[in-house]
Amino acid sequence: MSMQYDVKSGTAAANATTTIFGGPARIKGILINYTAAATLTLNDGTAGTARFTYTAPAGAAGSVYVLVPGEGIKCDTNISAVASAGLTAQVFYG
Repeated sequence: MSMQYDVKSGTAAANATTTIFGGPARIKGILINYTAAATLTLNDGTAGTARFTYTAPAGAAGSVYVLVPGEGIKCDTNISAVASAGLTAQVFYG
């Protein structure tokens, strides 16, 4: 069995909107680190359609890894991340 494409990653900065990748891609996984209640939204295009949203629980710091099944979440324009204060994320895409 051969791979269809290489998997790369980009970092979503805390309290910022970050372009993870500037073209069409599929989100394959997400490593989320948080220090307090926070949210992460991954959009198809800057200020585009939300494709994934995570809300971190209040009262504790932690991390969670989300493995996206199948071929991943398709973004036709680009992968844009909006992270609130107290949250960073490593987004894996291909």
